[in-house]
Amino acid sequence: MQLYLGVVPGIFPWSIEPIIHKKMTENHTGIIFSYWSFRKKKAEMVSKGLHDYFSFEGPIMVDSGAYSAFNSGVNIQVDDYASFLSEINVHDKDLIVNLDVIGDPKKSRQNWIYLTKKFDYNIIPVIHLPDTRNSYPSKDYVGLGGMVPAFKINQPGSVHDVASWLVSLSYISKTKFHGFGIGSPYHQIAFRDFLYSADWIGWRRNAAVCSCYTPEGSVYIHEARKKKKKGKSLTSYLFELYTPPFIGSYEMLYKKGTEGWINRALWNVWWFLITEDYREQIETSKYVRSLQKRISQTQFEFKTRRLYQFFQNNIK
Repeated sequence: MQLYLGVVPGIFPWSIEPIIHKKMTENHTGIIFSYWSFRKKKAEMVSKGLHDYFSFEGPIMVDSGAYSAFNSGVNIQVDDYASFLSEINVHDKDLIVNLDVIGDPKKSRQNWIYLTKKFDYNIIPVIHLPDTRNSYPSKDYVGLGGMVPAFKINQPGSVHDVASWLVSLSYISKTKFHGFGIGSPYHQIAFRDFLYSADWIGWRRNAAVCSCYTPEGSVYIHEARKKKKKGKSLTSYLFELYTPPFIGSYEMLYKKGTEGWINRALWNVWWFLITEDYREQIETSKYVRSLQKRISQTQFEFKTRRLYQFFQNNIK
């Protein structure tokens, strides 16, 4: 699976820790940023050049950030997005994502047609959960959005519905799919057979809530806050077993303020990058096994349906 690390202004993990930069280069990991998050940085981007601004030589995916803007009560205008794209000087190896209009597939397609005519780049269209009507049948690379809310417990459209959706799409189309926002370590393993690529920006949120990823699950750094979090804590055993090579002591993870947050963030980015090395261990987790069970159930349903249709069409 091709990975893209989601970034926001203020912290570029590969610039802080050399071993992260080395691992990203070895894995050909890219980065993804949104117009909405970086629109105020345009002048600096234009002045330095896109790749020099990020101090990053690998592939860059440019997203509109339409979902984040929508949650802030703003609809991004396609001309503003197009102007931003034309000025930051995107390279040939970089990718541009269409400007979606949340809840309006027709307008989203109109934006895609507009941007495709305006630029020579391959504009990546996006469809949203639970839509299976791919209105871009000629495209060999399509983004999948609207999945992040499904990861919230007891919300309509659970992560199991995401699993079923991905299976359904794989039966309908041979298109390569990119999963927006769902590249966390556990989802990399659970959905590896259905996604060509995925991105993840959850490393920063996990760091903010004092949580670090391990193959044993997401664990809390209890000393990082006065009020202890419920759930599994990062014991000395887990720390010694799974600590990245650049974290020297447990205390580094619960230092006050920005320093502790950065250390936890770097920890999570590291596990985002090396997840595949622990695939067999992660597959045994209860969470991944539950998703794989849902995937198997959906695959069985599709096979049964196809077999029924075959007999219906061939038995007189």
